Amino acid sequence: MRNFDRRYVRTEKTIYKAMINLLQEKDPESLTLEDMVNEADINKSTFYLHYQSLDQLVSALEDDLVSGVSSAVYSLPNPHSIEDFFQIIFNYCSSNKELVKAVLRASTFRFNHKIENLFKKQLIPLKPIKRNKITDENTFLVTSLIQAEVGVFRIWVLDGCRFNKETVLAQCIKIAESEVYKNILIK
Repeated sequence: MRNFDRRYVRTEKTIYKAMINLLQEKDPESLTLEDMVNEADINKSTFYLHYQSLDQLVSALEDDLVSGVSSAVYSLPNPHSIEDFFQIIFNYCSSNKELVKAVLRASTFRFNHKIENLFKKQLIPLKPIKRNKITDENTFLVTSLIQAEVGVFRIWVLDGCRFNKETVLAQCIKIAESEVYKNILIK
């Protein structure tokens, strides 16, 4: 019931926005709960009504980003091209730069895992693989491709988005179509 209270929702948005603002300007490792409550202009007990820790708040930001990207990509017709896939992700990231930058600055192994799971769910047209051992080459290549693409977006966002859309998209497509990954993508 509490989630439908307008004051609760308004405070939730304030906390969310405050964390995004803090992550724009501060190193995530140096952030403290004191920084958070000062930025949001709330007290600690109010923060704890919404989140158990700053890490839980970062996880919520990650979930929002993954959910937004997922919704955007699922709007694509199936099958879709690699170009369409990266175009829709780029558009989402361009429209949500502050959230993307905050999450990428504070990103954790947990976020990388969330993104890998999202991409592996046929969002990028990957061939199904059977894993016979822990270091199966295809499994490694899929993870490598996903992290390489995330890396392009990370560099673009954290570098102030100074490269134009065509440059970023061309880089993503070039990586996906490279000789290394040709056997794992569906054409």
